[in-house]
Amino acid sequence: MASEFKLSVLTPERTVFEGSVEYVQVPGSQGYLGVLAHHAALVTALAAGDLTLRHAGGREERMRVSGGFFEVSANRATVLADEISEGTASR
Repeated sequence: MASEFKLSVLTPERTVFEGSVEYVQVPGSQGYLGVLAHHAALVTALAAGDLTLRHAGGREERMRVSGGFFEVSANRATVLADEISEGTASR
């Protein structure tokens, strides 16, 4: 079983997702960035693009972000997005 970490996906208006994931991929300002559990701390700007979450069991969920910021610290990650369009889920 892969390690999980806590992820919060937020906009100024609402909480889009709050829970545990195995992996998240974000559209960083310098390209896509993938994060697993116990990643080193970081803060980066987000570009417009697809946000991908992988849940336990391999199910993936995609959302479209228009920009914002991404922070990783103490086995927790936070996406602070300007806007999010909820997308698709797959197995």
